[in-house]
Amino acid sequence: MKSRLLAIPCVVLALALAGCTGGVQTGPAATPAPAVQASNAAAGSTADRVLAQAEEGQELGNGRPVVSYDGLMVRRRVVIAVQTGPGADTAGIRKRLDTAAGANHTILSAVSPDVLEPDVLQQMVPEVTVALPATATADDGRTIVRAATEEDTGNLGVKNFYVLPVLVHDLSFSVAAADPAAVSSAVDREGIASDALGNYDTTAKDGQLTISYTGPLLGDETIESVREGISRQAHVPAADVSVTPRSATGTGVDMASEPPWDPEQLITEPEHAHGDR
Repeated sequence: MKSRLLAIPCVVLALALAGCTGGVQTGPAATPAPAVQASNAAAGSTADRVLAQAEEGQELGNGRPVVSYDGLMVRRRVVIAVQTGPGADTAGIRKRLDTAAGANHTILSAVSPDVLEPDVLQQMVPEVTVALPATATADDGRTIVRAATEEDTGNLGVKNFYVLPVLVHDLSFSVAAADPAAVSSAVDREGIASDALGNYDTTAKDGQLTISYTGPLLGDETIESVREGISRQAHVPAADVSVTPRSATGTGVDMASEPPWDPEQLITEPEHAHGDR
């Protein structure tokens, strides 16, 4: 079993760069980055410490569901979460992030804010949450945020950017069917997948329907309910609906080896201008 970190009041990496041009404060002082604190955090860079904490299973706090569909079906990812004010231009924020990511040869994908741990969501619910590719690091996320804030983001309604490590389910449901397109339509009409998964991708061809999902961890009961719903429309036993990794490459997570997770907190330090950091 992996060794546990004993004291982790905060495992997020936050970049509070709203209202800045070229990294220089031009408006009211922005909230500074929360500190990353841990008993064994004396060595390495801030990003290394955050990712090390991610390796210790600290991503989703106390709200982790019972997950036995793991291994390559569960992945560690880095997300950028954007805290906004009223009337924020979420489309403009997403466009700014996509442009910054493109300059870094990175493609961002929308993901539910529910990938964040409950304690974080109690303190802020981001209006924009995007996931970096599986191979990306916290440093990659920080680079994208810095590029996105080279021009003022305060006019878009941005309050803070947060770069955080999370766990996601990355899996596919597949079933053989004589008319997979018809089964797909029936699944959509009943709302089987949309209710349980939210966003998902569907492939219906060559006698097989595949529903692929990347998002918040799903409990075993939820996964079984999706299998049963798909099997009902395909007129086959639920056991005939396979659940497999969305990708066979990369590194998965053994949930049985994950230690109990401590709650995380966003810590606010005294405000100061970016030029002082």
